[in-house]
Amino acid sequence: MSGTTEEPQQPGLRARISQNIEMARKGYEQLVNAVIRPPRAQYAMGHLGPAVFTFLGQRFRRDDIILDTDNMTHPEDPETEPPRPLKLQASLWTREGDEFVNPGKPKTMVVYLHGNASARVEVLPQLSFLLASGIFGVCSLDFTGSGQSDGEYVSLGYYERFDLECVLQYLQNRYRNLEIVLWGRSMGASTALMHASEKTREHISVRRQDSDTDTIGDQPDPDSSNAILKGLICDSPFASLPQLCEELVEKAKAQGVVVPSVIVSVAIAMIARSVWNRAHFPIKDIAPVEHAPTIDTPALFVVGADDDFIPPHHSEDICAAYQRGISTNLLMVPGGHNDARPQLVFDAAAQFLKYRLSLTEDCALPVPDKLKNVLHTSPPWAFHSHPDIFQVLKNTKTSTTSFGNTTTAEAMADEFGMTQQRQDDIQDKIHLMLGQQQPAKKQATPAPADSPSTTSTGSTTASTSDTTTNGSTGTAQPQSPTSSQEHISVGVPISFN
Repeated sequence: MSGTTEEPQQPGLRARISQNIEMARKGYEQLVNAVIRPPRAQYAMGHLGPAVFTFLGQRFRRDDIILDTDNMTHPEDPETEPPRPLKLQASLWTREGDEFVNPGKPKTMVVYLHGNASARVEVLPQLSFLLASGIFGVCSLDFTGSGQSDGEYVSLGYYERFDLECVLQYLQNRYRNLEIVLWGRSMGASTALMHASEKTREHISVRRQDSDTDTIGDQPDPDSSNAILKGLICDSPFASLPQLCEELVEKAKAQGVVVPSVIVSVAIAMIARSVWNRAHFPIKDIAPVEHAPTIDTPALFVVGADDDFIPPHHSEDICAAYQRGISTNLLMVPGGHNDARPQLVFDAAAQFLKYRLSLTEDCALPVPDKLKNVLHTSPPWAFHSHPDIFQVLKNTKTSTTSFGNTTTAEAMADEFGMTQQRQDDIQDKIHLMLGQQQPAKKQATPAPADSPSTTSTGSTTASTSDTTTNGSTGTAQPQSPTSSQEHISVGVPISFN
């Protein structure tokens, strides 16, 4: 017997093909789960703050509500396990005594819509800013499939728009005379846009006709619930989910993945089929840009200049698709997809709320100078060590210590929603699905030459059915509009009249 050792055999072509197929299968399964079953945001009810408190001299209360939605379970055997409505959880912060101070005036509210892999707690950093603005109340919900609501899957806006309709019906029945602005981020922004369209109103009417007709008369007409919408604040929406999927694959190809275009098309078709079989929604129909031509609600768009997950052109495309005569404004700011937003976003939002809602100067709360630069970063109870700013009332069941360590805007951006880690994870799964194990590398995006954090540039444009108002600051030349209907480019201040 020879003393020499044989060289290890390299895997043959068939073995390599088998390995690649298995790698692609794992990546495909993981990617489908990343789309419809991202990590469910975890939080304690104590994070939502005390039940009754005073903030800047005004008394507020928090009500937690549970609603039956029109979205149903999909049991494997409907005969033995009939479908049932999914339950949705939401929280409502409102002024107390407002009906006596402002009798007969509309109740002005902001309904906050969280992003994917997030929950109603996403509203907390800007809650102080919103309550101080003078609005009557703020509502934030856990979409079905998210947070503490029922549901196994998320649908990136398809079913979430019906969750939103359920909440608007509840608020309309409870308060009657309402004016509402929707504020959504990422998935929540896309949901707001799709809900506000004529296409969704028609879809809601059809769904009701197909459901139990005995309950239709008890529900507000979808046109009436849409009529209470006075504005949309949309932070980083996607224009089309199929388009976003294709762009993420193209990003992988730019990072070195070599794959024929036909394989990409087949892979996306397979993902769409799996999503339909598991979560029962067609991804081709999740396209806010196709809803935009039938939206008659003015909107303020916010995008991060460094967002390479949902690039700014998605918001630009939606603005361009909006029907002429409806006001749209696009504000580009430094930062990525999930980064905490700078002060100028809230300055623009404050102007937008004043213009779109029936707010008067006497509605706003007096904000001390020491709070003006931090009001948008933390909820009211973050200031519990300052009794002149915040106090828990004695009849609340929540102790101060249970919410003392509150979540800041920066911490929220690191823990909830499409964090940078989750963005990279999705890109890694795309690499794996396309037969490459090399993890995705985040490529640094250069900062914009003229950043609003250092100088205000560009022009601001708001178009309405009657007037178009332009305003600009700084010395840079205005950017060209993205379509024949002029929209806002980078810069502040913004004019909404």
